Amino acid sequence: MSPHFNGEVVAAAERTIRDLIDAALSLKGNGAVIGEAPAGAGKSYAVASAAFEALKRGLRVAVATPTNEQAASLIDELCARCPDDLKISAVLAGAVALPDHLSRHPAVQTKSAKEANAERLLVATLSKLGDAHGRGDLGRVDLLIIDEAFQANAVHYYGVGGLAARHLLMGDRGQLAPFTTAPNGDRWRGLNEDPLLTAVEVVTRNHADKTQTFKLPITRRLDTRGAAVARAFYPGHAFSSALNPDARALTFSAPADPAEPLDALLDYAAVSGWLHLEQPGPALTLADRGTVALLVALAARLLARRPATTCERHAAPKPLPQEELAVVVSHNDQKALLRAALDAVGLGGVVVNTANKLQGLTYEVVIAWHPLAGLTEVDEFHLDPGRLCVMLTRHRHLCLLVGRAEDRRLVEGLPPSAPTYATWSGAPALDGWYAHEAVLSALAPHRRPAPALTPPPPATP
Repeated sequence: MSPHFNGEVVAAAERTIRDLIDAALSLKGNGAVIGEAPAGAGKSYAVASAAFEALKRGLRVAVATPTNEQAASLIDELCARCPDDLKISAVLAGAVALPDHLSRHPAVQTKSAKEANAERLLVATLSKLGDAHGRGDLGRVDLLIIDEAFQANAVHYYGVGGLAARHLLMGDRGQLAPFTTAPNGDRWRGLNEDPLLTAVEVVTRNHADKTQTFKLPITRRLDTRGAAVARAFYPGHAFSSALNPDARALTFSAPADPAEPLDALLDYAAVSGWLHLEQPGPALTLADRGTVALLVALAARLLARRPATTCERHAAPKPLPQEELAVVVSHNDQKALLRAALDAVGLGGVVVNTANKLQGLTYEVVIAWHPLAGLTEVDEFHLDPGRLCVMLTRHRHLCLLVGRAEDRRLVEGLPPSAPTYATWSGAPALDGWYAHEAVLSALAPHRRPAPALTPPPPATP
């Protein structure tokens, strides 16, 4: 094993994956096995391993994901390890096409649901598999694997539930949960028919006696610095980085400029892996120009210092391209303002998107706009622990969090009141409150006042 890796952590994770797969394939009759993974644990690797092991045992397997993008990503993982004699059958909706590199891959074939009845390994979205099975076009398989099961809602899960007797549900509890824009969306809370239950909640709530849970004790994306903060989102789930503490480094080719107030902060962050910049006072709006100016200045100065990374993948310093720097926000208006401002200073390659869109993706460096910045009081949307978790777990080397001093006051004192429902113990706002508290505490050593900057002229999105 490479000296960059912690052998004990990797070995423990491999044992857990083997035990999880054996449990799923040893199920007698109806039953489910749940694999809980922290951010960057290697869920796709575990899913692919389970699929290939099931195929070795002569089973027919269907793998389902919530979105087409996730299905394509999983097919990519399967292709990387696919035996020469195996075909991966992608079952797609009529208007959906695979990326070119997958559609041309010799192991991948596109099949209709009816054609897929003769195939051994199927990959599709939950919606597609559920629709095909409900219409009678797709018969049962021996094992159903659901990737991103904590992001799959009950409606989708009920559609595929009858596809197999044995289910393996893999997911990350810390990510954004399913949501609805329907009015009175909470009217089913506490009922077994609640459409906002996740696939995992459906089986644990209704079939606890037929469910086993395994927790992967590893994160491969985050190094030891990143894992220390990420643990705040996974209470009761012990995990460590797969990497030794010195496995990754980010350095600057251009020296610090004593006249540039951001340089000393960036030098600190390059070593610590974290920086929490606080602007004074509250913002008057969620999309305030002061935060836009600071985020753009951070991105511009970071790239102007010509950063390079070394890691377990490459020992020689590799220059950081704009495309490996992402800015993550909560709202589309924040995204639009930042996109225009970054483009105006020649940073068109820097990725800008909401946490919902960046969920599941990885970048070398991430700059995050704190979801509480600009609020006068907290609400369930901005307290959502999944949103903050996505923001702070996309990076491999460095995460810069930008907010306001007022953010901390919003999660001090008494937590907010939250609605309660008979037979339902969930409280997203309270979970988010405590997650924000824990994260602010973990980031306390890395908190610094933001230097004063002159706001740029208004940018038109």
